[in-house]
Amino acid sequence: MSAIMNILGWKAQGLRCPDHDIECTSQGKPLPITLIQMPNGTGKTTTLSLLRMALSGSANKWTREQIDEYKKAKNPQPFGYFKLRLKLNNRQVTIIMEFDFDSGRIEYKTTRQEGQVIGFDPPIEFRRFMNEEFVKFFVFDGELADNILSREKTDAQNAVESLFQIHLLEKMKKKVGEYWDEKTSGRGAKGEKGHKQRTNILKSWRDRLEKLTQKEYQFQRELKSVCESLESKNTLYNSEIEKNEEKKNEISAAEDELKEIESRVKESAQSVLDSLRDPYSISQVFATNIFDLKMGLERLKLPGDVAKEFFVELANDSECVCGRPIDKEIKNEIEKRAQRYLGSDDVSLLNGMKTAIDEAVGHSCTQPERLLSDVIIELSKLVDDQSEASNGVDELKHDAEQSNPKLKRAKEEIDLLTYKRDELRKKLKIINTLDDKVNFEGKMNIEPNRICSIETIKEGIKYFEERVDEVEKTLELRNKRDTLINVFTKAHAMAKQNITIAIKDQTNKRIAELMPDNLVRVKEINQCVVLEGQSSGSAGENLSISYAFLATLFNRSGEHKLPFIVDSPANPIDNEIRPKIGKLVPILADQFIAFVISSERQQFLSALRKVAGHEIMYITLFRKGITHHEKKAKKCAGYSSTEDGIMVAGEEYFCDFQLDSEGSD
Repeated sequence: MSAIMNILGWKAQGLRCPDHDIECTSQGKPLPITLIQMPNGTGKTTTLSLLRMALSGSANKWTREQIDEYKKAKNPQPFGYFKLRLKLNNRQVTIIMEFDFDSGRIEYKTTRQEGQVIGFDPPIEFRRFMNEEFVKFFVFDGELADNILSREKTDAQNAVESLFQIHLLEKMKKKVGEYWDEKTSGRGAKGEKGHKQRTNILKSWRDRLEKLTQKEYQFQRELKSVCESLESKNTLYNSEIEKNEEKKNEISAAEDELKEIESRVKESAQSVLDSLRDPYSISQVFATNIFDLKMGLERLKLPGDVAKEFFVELANDSECVCGRPIDKEIKNEIEKRAQRYLGSDDVSLLNGMKTAIDEAVGHSCTQPERLLSDVIIELSKLVDDQSEASNGVDELKHDAEQSNPKLKRAKEEIDLLTYKRDELRKKLKIINTLDDKVNFEGKMNIEPNRICSIETIKEGIKYFEERVDEVEKTLELRNKRDTLINVFTKAHAMAKQNITIAIKDQTNKRIAELMPDNLVRVKEINQCVVLEGQSSGSAGENLSISYAFLATLFNRSGEHKLPFIVDSPANPIDNEIRPKIGKLVPILADQFIAFVISSERQQFLSALRKVAGHEIMYITLFRKGITHHEKKAKKCAGYSSTEDGIMVAGEEYFCDFQLDSEGSD
């Protein structure tokens, strides 16, 4: 079923951004392009977050601290209100978020044709798009431009599967499994008691798999949250260090020294490892034995000067090297005596052995062991130096933390988050590692709740499915099920591969159009967007790559049409690329809503006007208190005001407005 979404407008009141009511329509119809000019500090980030929350229902899980961040900085109010008006497949839907700052709660209300319900309740055909993970692809900011290249922060592959409904193949595969369970559940068995027992065992293993899968998902979500918090705290820690130039330089110098020593430790450890692979370096006993082997070969004069092949060839000639004819009797004697000599392969092997022993041991059986001992002593000293250098860095940081409460608090939080991260990684490793200690063969009483490995549980399910099959004689039906599941699995993999390759190729064409002098290209789309030869680009490159990818994604999705909402569509991009971004905007989506600042208009806006070919809604929104802008705004026909905000609708004022920042957002 197709999904066509349009944003009609929204209203914010009592929140961190100025109170405002924005309309994205003209004569009741959604406008293709709406440009909202808001200086930095006016509440762009807040408004963008509110749109994400309203479109995804994600605020249901928020803490009091997160909710308090949306309270007005000046004259805070106990209640806040955000109302988003949507058109979903030509049906009007309103999503309301009511903020209760005193109780630290947000309540959703959804209004559809059937009436208003409590909670977040969009139409069923939109739910796969209106969730926290997917919304960030069409409510877009500069952070996603970087995150779209990060495997830990973005699931681009999931966005592709949702848009093109490839996930339906996985659902069909699940349905086949459910059908098989249904058909086999009522069949007779060799014994009802045995059938019931094995079925119950199989159910317990499947229940355990479901619980472990939920745990894995929970751990992954927790790990993602902890990693993001850890990154934030590290940024705070480093910014506090930066404030003290002297301490920063001392720590930086100590860290550089530590890195240099760590590099030397790594090289020395590799050298020790390489030497340990040679037995003669570990002990003089090995060196002496292989040396004696070489001396024994020389005493026996092995290998000889002549190889067996010489006599074999000679026996086949009609005349000997001495000139006498070779008859049958002489031929037999030559072939018999040839067996006393080594073949050329054996000669080469023995010569190679002697050469290798010479190179390894030389004329001293003690030298390899002594050299290894020296390398180990050197490594031990380097490890001591590394420990001392590491302690030095820790002491410098500790001194800095003791003199700065913020730094000390950040360090304590970093240590706690690091511990949580490592524990979560350990748990995930256990869950995702096959436990080879579990042996199923011939056992029916293994307790699944004691097993913490998903792979081991899957092995157990496979084993007990076969045991149930034995009872129910359903192997033939199971084989048919496996064939169908295999078909759906391969179809899913092929569809995913072909679509992602097509999207990659089209994305690269758009990147070449946007940045013709830049060689950055997409290598593959595998959970995140992966670049060729690099993990990331500059801010402008990342934003251009993101536009190219999302433009391709949304334009290839066919029947699904979603709005594209973006913060600062061209701000980090060089002026020569801005016109190309302006030309790209009209084909990104049927509806484009952008939050801009005045300095961003250069080059971008003129190119956008040329290709738009339809009406553009121009809106300027800023806080009260900027007198000269307020006076000018009051003279405009599109002027409106709230308790703390000024809004002007119109192109002339939009283009004359010059203010990039009005304080902290």
